[in-house]
Amino acid sequence: MAVVSIIGPKGGIGKTTLSINTAAALTRALKPATPDNRVCLVDLDLRLPTISSLLESHPQKTFYDVFETIANKTYQVDFLRTLYRIVTLFKAHLNGDGRASSPQLSKSFALYQNLNPELFHFSEFRFGDQMHELFLHRGEVVTPADLTLLKPLLDRLDLKAFREILQESEENSRPAIDEYINYVEEYSFSILGGEVPILGKKNHRKRINEPAFLVFFLEVLHELFDRFDYVILDTPAGGVNHLSSLMNSIDQVLFVFDMSNSIAVNGSIDALHSFIDYYEEFYDDFKAGRLTGLDKAYVNRLIASQGQEAVDETLRNKKLGIIFNRCQDTKSISQCLDRLREYLDTLDQYDAYKKRIHMVGMVPHHKIINITNNRGALFYDKDRGLSSRINSVAQNVTTRFGECPTLDRSNREIINYLQKSSGFTFSKKISRIASNFS
Repeated sequence: MAVVSIIGPKGGIGKTTLSINTAAALTRALKPATPDNRVCLVDLDLRLPTISSLLESHPQKTFYDVFETIANKTYQVDFLRTLYRIVTLFKAHLNGDGRASSPQLSKSFALYQNLNPELFHFSEFRFGDQMHELFLHRGEVVTPADLTLLKPLLDRLDLKAFREILQESEENSRPAIDEYINYVEEYSFSILGGEVPILGKKNHRKRINEPAFLVFFLEVLHELFDRFDYVILDTPAGGVNHLSSLMNSIDQVLFVFDMSNSIAVNGSIDALHSFIDYYEEFYDDFKAGRLTGLDKAYVNRLIASQGQEAVDETLRNKKLGIIFNRCQDTKSISQCLDRLREYLDTLDQYDAYKKRIHMVGMVPHHKIINITNNRGALFYDKDRGLSSRINSVAQNVTTRFGECPTLDRSNREIINYLQKSSGFTFSKKISRIASNFS
């Protein structure tokens, strides 16, 4: 299993198009040896996912439904947990065993009066009718002294069985990932994503920024990772901030460098450095035990499933790759490499990263690299020149960048490798690449 994040400094640089075609190339490379459905493309733009629309694939269940399910199941578990606490204290008070202090009883009584049972699915639980009956009598129970009215009902509630129901609900609080994977038969790879309905956007935007929901979502993604040989994450600009726990825990991250002009190149270099800063801070906090919030919760889950040593090795040996997109000529690549080395050297980070930043691929400048209408986004297998480029990227993903030159190699070596690996040189007219799209 390999998980690769494809990320860029901003939107509109062809990152999604490259992600789609890399998934197609990986599928083709794996097909002779493995059955279909071994590659999954994940649209991590939780706010405005577009991949399903680009491929005209409209799944019945989308990211929005994932978060709706998480919200619903979280509410069910929280409600059940609160009700268990209320019932336990009420029974203790009525049995006079002294466990229910006056402040605790007052707090539980207030919860009982204010808990909203309308969204709770009583019918899905054992003795749900008895739970529901507690709320039917709520109008008669005005003060804690009135709890004696509930004693016959509370006596019938088995706390041990109630606790078992609660534990079972907590264990099954995540959505089943199979419901949300959309297999696209035409391309033989799967998609996780889909559009957010207009009427649901407000709640969705709120939820995707709540750590509790993101923890559940990241767990869903890890279940997905275990299902596929390769998972390609199309990560939005700003994804480093939004899903830093995930980005910092993936062993392969591919940066799309926009080579269309010098400003874009500088922006790409700066974005790579920002990621390095995030990563180093994350790793330092991990080693020192300073992770908090979502980062801590997520890493603890990783350690529980993979072990401390495996997680430490992944973080310590993270590989960074670069795809040079919209390349005008080899000179611009050479200048970019020089700027990147100088930039890292100025920040005293060159020695630390010169063998960790790999040159993975090169794609020439052309209109279809950033096309955003219908199936033009999938150019793989329709044009030999571009397909060759993407095949090279896919091959390097399968070898975990093992054959790619690193930043400490000379510009000539790097450029020769990029040209040779894709079977294309800039001396051949780029217009030939576009012949099928004219």
